[in-house]
Amino acid sequence: MKIKYYQFYLSSLIAIISATAIAEDNASLDACRKTVDDYAKGEIVKIESEQKKGQAVYEIALKAADGSQWEFKCDKATGKIVEKEQELPSADHPAFAALKKIDEAEARKIALKTYPGTITEVEYEIESDGTPTYEFDINMTDGRKMEVEIDAATGKIVKAEED
Repeated sequence: MKIKYYQFYLSSLIAIISATAIAEDNASLDACRKTVDDYAKGEIVKIESEQKKGQAVYEIALKAADGSQWEFKCDKATGKIVEKEQELPSADHPAFAALKKIDEAEARKIALKTYPGTITEVEYEIESDGTPTYEFDINMTDGRKMEVEIDAATGKIVKAEED
């Protein structure tokens, strides 16, 4: 009889702890949603929980009415945005066009000079610090696949990593 009592007690305790954790997680998520809404208006299309450099964050993807897509990383503990990136539908989008100083053709030449191959995809992004970048996926002639980001204001390679 005592064993059943302890099992019931333990099950109840676990349920209370779980409900408390869920309520805290919901409050954290609500804070992050509000912060994201302060940055950009649109439809949230994805929310994932992840660890970024030892920090618990929500990755939140939002699609805006102007066709741009945002990706936010929001600190679960504080509800503050720790990283944001805006992906635009084209280099002609007003937000990108206002910041770029080199065109896409020149950026392609820069990327392919260092990483020869075939560009398979291009993205137009504005990084957390406001830097406009062309992001190229390149199938290199040696068989590797690279992701290369070119600063659209300076023409410098700001990131290159193998996929």
